[in-house]
Amino acid sequence: MPDRSDRTPELGIRRIPRARAHEEVVRQLRDQLANGVIRPGSRLPPEREMAERFGVSRATLRQALSALNSAGLIESRVGDGTFVRRDAVGTGVTALVEAFRMVPGTLGDQLGLRRLIEPQVAREAAEHAHGMDFDYLRQSIARQESKVSTGESFVDEDSTFHLAIAQATQNPLIVKMVEGIHELLRESRERSLRAPNGPRRSFEGHRRILTAIERGDGRAAYEAMVSHIADVERLSLHQITEEPSLAILDEAPTPPGPPTPAPGGPPGTASDTPPDSGH
Repeated sequence: MPDRSDRTPELGIRRIPRARAHEEVVRQLRDQLANGVIRPGSRLPPEREMAERFGVSRATLRQALSALNSAGLIESRVGDGTFVRRDAVGTGVTALVEAFRMVPGTLGDQLGLRRLIEPQVAREAAEHAHGMDFDYLRQSIARQESKVSTGESFVDEDSTFHLAIAQATQNPLIVKMVEGIHELLRESRERSLRAPNGPRRSFEGHRRILTAIERGDGRAAYEAMVSHIADVERLSLHQITEEPSLAILDEAPTPPGPPTPAPGGPPGTASDTPPDSGH
């Protein structure tokens, strides 16, 4: 498949006041680099377009880009535009992933971490998302649909969607945690997307999550994420059994077991959905 990493990203830009304007431009672009909105290797929009969207002069924009270039975050390529350096971001995430990998454990343990965290992240996103958060999620869904129909690689867009959910919580620490989990589980996610109809099933799961977030329904977002992760685990397990060269079976993801009865509830009452917070 062709490398699509140099596609121009959709920037979530807020118009800014003139005082120390270049510093605010730098701050917004740094934030989007850190949060995965702008990805390593991607090409920035043309100067004129960025200046108009920020509401600053081209001279101010160039001052900000010069600062980012000096910091080693971007580079200019004559005749081709300005690009985010491939080694510009992710140092903190790399350290987090390496810390995870230092801990003895199986792939099932890693997936257990994801099961514990991401459903609650989806719930928080449904309760706190606003404005550009919805735009990022919808744009990601549109790109996913296009990739599914053309058979293009899907794993990076999968990460972008989950990071956009994390960003919608308005908590930068959650963003870093989710980014670390997705990098840790990259091989497992790639495996699930190689399964028959894997990209389509993942896309449909994402669409259900987005629908719940758009409604502001935290419980539905939580449940949609639980269902999506369980489906991804089943797809990954299917590929482990289909591809003998993959990790040994006792490192495979453990499919979710039967629901645990809630305290005092009738048999079969699921307890993995937390009490509704009233939002």
